[in-house]
Amino acid sequence: MNSSSSSTDAFDLVPDDKNKLTLKRAGQDDVHDVRIRRAFPWSNAQSFVSIRSSDGKEIMMIEDVAALPQGVRQTIESYLAGTVRIPRIEGIVAIDVRFGFQEWSVKTDRGPVSFRVQEREDIRFMNDGRFSIKDAEGNIYELAPLDKLDDHSRKAVESLI
Repeated sequence: MNSSSSSTDAFDLVPDDKNKLTLKRAGQDDVHDVRIRRAFPWSNAQSFVSIRSSDGKEIMMIEDVAALPQGVRQTIESYLAGTVRIPRIEGIVAIDVRFGFQEWSVKTDRGPVSFRVQEREDIRFMNDGRFSIKDAEGNIYELAPLDKLDDHSRKAVESLI
């Protein structure tokens, strides 16, 4: 397997009846149960997508998903959409700051959640205006840019960033 392969090499991704993907390339053995991962899921979601074996070894790196043939591109986008597990915070109910940590109560696209943020550094500004928030358990949440939040949510978070 050559990890220096790029999206210019012809390949196909074929799902089986259990929706596991097989990587097919001319002149090479098929690789079953491959995984697709974004290298930069927050800042550059359509570039540098990795295809990995089931044990995590990188098989190839796709530099630009948009440059792929439509069928392969749709398979990758569909697979990635089904694996995204980062809840989006849609509103902040309350943020209670005490004893050096923050207790957040929020509404997400998956329902209400409460979590603890240990350090100010666990709230990271992203280049596109969104925020990445890591809780004390290591879970990641996405927060919209401040100008997209309702007044209550924006005021609750402004003093923390």
